[in-house]
Amino acid sequence: MSDNIIPPEDLNIEKIFQDAFKTMVDQIVACIVNTILVGVSCVFLGITVIGLLAIPAVIGGYVESMIRMARGEKVGIGDFFKTGFNRFGTLLGASILSFLGIVIGFICLIIPGIYLMIRWYFLYQVIVDRDASVFESFKQSADMVTGQFWIILTLVILITVIQAIGGTIVVGTLVTIPYTSLLTAHFYLVLNRENTEQVEIIT
Repeated sequence: MSDNIIPPEDLNIEKIFQDAFKTMVDQIVACIVNTILVGVSCVFLGITVIGLLAIPAVIGGYVESMIRMARGEKVGIGDFFKTGFNRFGTLLGASILSFLGIVIGFICLIIPGIYLMIRWYFLYQVIVDRDASVFESFKQSADMVTGQFWIILTLVILITVIQAIGGTIVVGTLVTIPYTSLLTAHFYLVLNRENTEQVEIIT
């Protein structure tokens, strides 16, 4: 196994979940308000075709703000807009290509679609955080997931369940969306070998 790959058994999953919750509590106002702003923005942008093209930039900015929160940085209300639109073309291109690839994969007996969805799970993160190009983002995301496929698949399933529970009441999504976004951000930082406290290296 490559030195850059963290063995799944070395991941401190419980601490990652705890740290994501602590991060959300520490910046609860920014989490809730920014989540509302993203949701409202996506609804209004979705009214027109041109607006739809801007949605990846809004989501990308939100993702980047969550990474900064996970790093312990203070995030202001609404400051995610600028970050996302600075990478408008890259986020749009990666979104279109990944959507087409995953849809084709699901048409081909579902399993290929699930495989691609997991391999490309960190597309937005590597674009907004590493300034990766469209094609570089696919490779870098796939590299991060190498050796962690089942862990990330389980994460996606758990996030889906958490979102479904939160979706039973509108207010619930104001907690579950930022929390699950922070979960992904913390996992990203661990696989990026930044949050070493969330890795229990066995020597």
